[in-house]
Amino acid sequence: MKKVKVVAIALAFTLVIVASAAQPVAAASRYDLLRTYMTNHYDTVRGGYFPPSDRVTRINPTYGALSIMNEVGSLASRPPPITITDVLNFVETHQFVSSEDEPEYGGISDYTLGPVTNEFNYNGLLLWDILKDPSLSDIPGVNDYSINASANALWINSTLSEDGGYGAYPEADPDLISTFRALASFRIIEEMYPLEHAWDTYVNETGVLAWIESCRDGAVYKLSPDASRAGVSATAAAVMAYEAIDPITLVPGATTIQNWLRERQLLDFEEPEYVGGFEEGNGTAAPSLMSTYYALTALESMNALSGVNVSAVENFVVNCQAEDGSWANSPGFSRGSLLYAAYAFQILDMDSPGRALSLLSSLADPWEQGPSTFDWRILIVLGIVVVAAVVAIYALRMD
Repeated sequence: MKKVKVVAIALAFTLVIVASAAQPVAAASRYDLLRTYMTNHYDTVRGGYFPPSDRVTRINPTYGALSIMNEVGSLASRPPPITITDVLNFVETHQFVSSEDEPEYGGISDYTLGPVTNEFNYNGLLLWDILKDPSLSDIPGVNDYSINASANALWINSTLSEDGGYGAYPEADPDLISTFRALASFRIIEEMYPLEHAWDTYVNETGVLAWIESCRDGAVYKLSPDASRAGVSATAAAVMAYEAIDPITLVPGATTIQNWLRERQLLDFEEPEYVGGFEEGNGTAAPSLMSTYYALTALESMNALSGVNVSAVENFVVNCQAEDGSWANSPGFSRGSLLYAAYAFQILDMDSPGRALSLLSSLADPWEQGPSTFDWRILIVLGIVVVAAVVAIYALRMD
């Protein structure tokens, strides 16, 4: 019977080993889903991120990804999640500096030889500001890359209209969002490259303020003087334009603006996944991530987040995560973007820094498929048991 005992002990030992090795994998979180998306949309050769529509690396998704890493603190890791010098090179090569005769000269384009707008240029400067943060100065090679700040300021100035506002691109009609982006871009250059004196050289504060006030509609703001009605995005852009010009206390009627923005949060909506978001205007369509981002950014600028239902905001933002792992402008989409994902993280971290990472890491991926009827690990265990049983029966017969 000694052989039977040996086989029985071996069989029991084998089952214990296999059982411990075949423990179920922990469920993926919403944050894990986003990280997988980011990994799958990073071009290691070009150093940038691309949208799901194509594999062309672009400024907006690259800024979105780096902004998320900055929010969660992963850029402080050594080594960082991505090669910082590759991304620096990516931004550097997206600035038009080959010929001063080009209308795009000095601006940062969305993709190589692509269009230059105040949106792409502003996000490019935000990305550059993250990459040039002193906390990354210990990484070898980060000082080997540069942009032409004076040329960039020159391009921004080319979008100034005769009326005093800024358009999305040269000769475009001015609007408040482009005006805010242009002024904020000048401020970034002023802070990063003070010797350029970009602000004093180009910004006519009196003229810009007069144009902003021409967009006022009662207590709040329209996108342009000719727009039909006021909106959250335009009002927030006016607030942030004032902030770029001078301290936020200069905003006329700040208390009324704060109250109006808070009233745009919908806490009662026929579709529960939209509850907590901000509508664009009084009685307009469903809430959107962009309107929510603009409203909260303006309120944060005025230190006026109190009165906002933060838990409802969180629920809305979480519901805007797309099935692919990024974020969409509203709930229920299968595809989103890294730029919207960055806005989602910034919203979640406004009231409590670090909240985005902790919240999304604690929530399971809702699209993860459940276990199949027959797990492959179960099949392996069954196979081992069958083999062990055959050996045991053979050993019994030998005894």
